[in-house]
Amino acid sequence: MKNFMLNRSLVRIGLTLIIITLLFMISMVSIAQTEEKVFRLPSVAGMDNLDPRVYMANQNVVQTSMFEPLVRIRHGDVFPGLAETWEISDDGLTYTFHLRDAKWSDGKPVTADDFVHAFVRMFEICPASQNLDTIENGPELRAGECSPEELGAKALDDKTLVMKLRNPAPYFLSQMDYYGYPGREDLVEKYGDEYGASVETLASCGPFVLKEWMHEDKLILEKNPDYWNKDEIKLDKIIVYILPEHQTRRNMFDNGEIDYYLPISTTEALEYKDKGMLTTIDKALVRDITINKHGQNDPVKAAILSNNNFKKAISYALDRQGFIEQVLGGKGTPATVHAPPAVSIYPGTTWAEESTNIGKYHPATADLAKSKEYMDKALEELGYTSVDEFPEFDFLTSESFDDPKALTPYWVSVMMDLGLKIKVKPATGADFWNALYKPALAFDFARSGWGGAYDDPMTFMWYWNSESKDKGVTFENKEYDAFLEKANQERDVKKRAGYINQAEALFADTAPSIPFMYDKLYLAVQPWVKGIETSTYGLCYKHIYADIVK
Repeated sequence: MKNFMLNRSLVRIGLTLIIITLLFMISMVSIAQTEEKVFRLPSVAGMDNLDPRVYMANQNVVQTSMFEPLVRIRHGDVFPGLAETWEISDDGLTYTFHLRDAKWSDGKPVTADDFVHAFVRMFEICPASQNLDTIENGPELRAGECSPEELGAKALDDKTLVMKLRNPAPYFLSQMDYYGYPGREDLVEKYGDEYGASVETLASCGPFVLKEWMHEDKLILEKNPDYWNKDEIKLDKIIVYILPEHQTRRNMFDNGEIDYYLPISTTEALEYKDKGMLTTIDKALVRDITINKHGQNDPVKAAILSNNNFKKAISYALDRQGFIEQVLGGKGTPATVHAPPAVSIYPGTTWAEESTNIGKYHPATADLAKSKEYMDKALEELGYTSVDEFPEFDFLTSESFDDPKALTPYWVSVMMDLGLKIKVKPATGADFWNALYKPALAFDFARSGWGGAYDDPMTFMWYWNSESKDKGVTFENKEYDAFLEKANQERDVKKRAGYINQAEALFADTAPSIPFMYDKLYLAVQPWVKGIETSTYGLCYKHIYADIVK
């Protein structure tokens, strides 16, 4: 009897333990299911304004979270955004977008008029508007030569937006992923210059809503419960930490405090590759030396700086491959033309497969004998016997000259080795851009660069056309303009590629710019982050549809 009672007690204890264990497991599953999914990312600089018509690289990661464009580009394909459907006319000049039901974070509906306002404002205030010059009357509006009503953006009704182009643009839809955000005219009028400078002055319509903004510290965004595609959004919250110091970013990533990190060298990147945490992106961003052929209105300087052999003498003295390997640890690719080979020219084909100019006009490695040959030709054409007779030239840069990994110290050292007298002219922020752009043109040489805003060589070539006001010193070559115009009017993709190839050859040979390198982006991602998307252009790492799985 005692054994029977003991066995019954043991059974009860066993059942109790099983029930407790099951309850614990259910509890843990419940906790896991309800645990907030927070994506934590670093920004190298603070943000003064999040107005979607202000485009700076460090702001894009927040803007793409807060605002929904007409379309989204995912894995190279076009998907609906705020435009549920669209039609393109047979001549490629008219795009009709049909908007879905959507609303702003303050409850107002998103309308076609919001897009019209945004595109008008783009051409009125944003330097990057030249990328959208294919829109009818865009350049004219920027120049103040037409009214906003004449822009090729019209609202037929609240849900129908019609965009008219000056010429067919096979890349137009990809531009709408980067530039196709709506805007709020009422808030711009209400807050003026303060629009977009705080949480209170900015409504959003994307997958996340800005909840807190501690300038120079962090931003906190939460999932938008009213977002049209909310079921596809796995993240509950995004925290953007402002972390200007590289070592701080790396330490936080290694400690699991942020979810991705950008290694600054190949050596560093390989440490994460060995851990299975690394993605490499050939970024569509060219670094170049811009030459002011006008010489700051000094005719002596202008004659030298506009001499093509003088430019080639500098280009052939640059060891692109050596600098990338020895100084940057392999983080980059030599640029011998401006358009990166990795961009697409038409579906399934990269520019590397169509361009006949790569390596033809600028070398990957230095050729000092060739450099001397070009400099001797320049001296003869200009009527000098030695570079010692040249005046001193300014070199405008926003880089720290004390940073051994910066491009400017290397470029200046090469020029000085050629016998040129160079005065470094440092400037940062708005001071740098104001000096670089028209009307100031306050430089002789300048550190410059351009990142692709859409997947096509035209994004690297159009801003050098004679109408462009963005680059500062424009190429101002009518033959070059004609090739681009032919490319813009051509519907046959092969013939279009041929015109662009001809434009590139002319530019590479004669333009006042020396390409140096394309950026290579290393992205280290924590193993619990799933679904990060990458792109060669625009925002190169996209987290909208990412997930946290721990």
